[in-house]
Amino acid sequence: MVTTSTTRCFREAICDPDPQRAVRCIVDGVDTDAPALTVLFVDSQYDLDGLAAELRRQLHGPVLACTTAGHQVAERGLIDHGMVAAAIATDRLTAMIEPIHGISQFGVTQAQEVATRLALDAPARGPGTRFGVILIDGMSFAEERVMALLFGASNSLPIVGGSSADGERFQKPYVFDGERFVSDAAVFARVDTTLPCRTFGFQNFTPREGRLVVTRAVTEKRQILELNGQPARRAYCEAIGHQDLDSQIVSQHPLLLRWDGRFYARAIRGWDDDRIGEAEDLVGTTERQYGGLQAELGGVEPLVIVAFHCYQRRLEITRTQQRERYRRAVAKHPLIGFCTYGEQYNGLHMNQTTTGFALGR
Repeated sequence: MVTTSTTRCFREAICDPDPQRAVRCIVDGVDTDAPALTVLFVDSQYDLDGLAAELRRQLHGPVLACTTAGHQVAERGLIDHGMVAAAIATDRLTAMIEPIHGISQFGVTQAQEVATRLALDAPARGPGTRFGVILIDGMSFAEERVMALLFGASNSLPIVGGSSADGERFQKPYVFDGERFVSDAAVFARVDTTLPCRTFGFQNFTPREGRLVVTRAVTEKRQILELNGQPARRAYCEAIGHQDLDSQIVSQHPLLLRWDGRFYARAIRGWDDDRIGEAEDLVGTTERQYGGLQAELGGVEPLVIVAFHCYQRRLEITRTQQRERYRRAVAKHPLIGFCTYGEQYNGLHMNQTTTGFALGR
């Protein structure tokens, strides 16, 4: 049993291509084969079958793992290969993980079953904080539906997470269901902790004047056909003042959803009420946002920050040649995370955002 006085977190980038040695590094680093929670983000070209076998054999606590479009650990910044892992050993945190298969067919009944099995809508038995973490197939096109249904079924439990990725291939991402790495699936964790805790969602856009209304769309394909009664491309170009679109211009002017008094970025979205975002300094805002987390943890030093960081934010950092500036900005924080195909925050799926959770010591 790990006592409160020995609460600790092993957090590291692991480049060893051998799954047995890689998982042994985690076990040795945290000094237990049964951490309260292990999160692991891995290159999709890694030996996933071998890694799954070693996770089953060597780790006997709950594991959240998926493939990525790059991952990060604070001291090294953005990383393309191998994996990053954080293992938390404490008696002040428990995690229950539920795999969800066939999310392309996910509906109300499945959401209620997950909520029941994890007792998501039940009151906590003692003091502390409860929140949810989800990793979901980033090519499933099911994230909006899954998040809305789970959030509703869980009595508005705070939920954060990321869409698993497949590098730059956009073909077949994977999540670890406790036995193997699978597609068309998600894993949902209910986390209860008496450690200081904060879930968060960060972005670096402010709304421009004016509003765009989606007047025709194919929601299941995330295709907006009309905005304000005009062809979507024409209306968007007029709104941002550019006629020739490229990935750089579009990434600097995402659509924003206003929900519960806040704006959330979406690259393609089927809601009715849109505004266009104006980009601010990504690295500078990220530095301020992570810096504010310690105050939100009640002033205590963070034990670990787990972040789900949009792949498009990574592209922006690389395009503007700010990888080293970004590394310096996050190096002072105990950060681990991965580059996602989309981010989850409460009942929403979004883009060009960083979501996650922070635990204090």
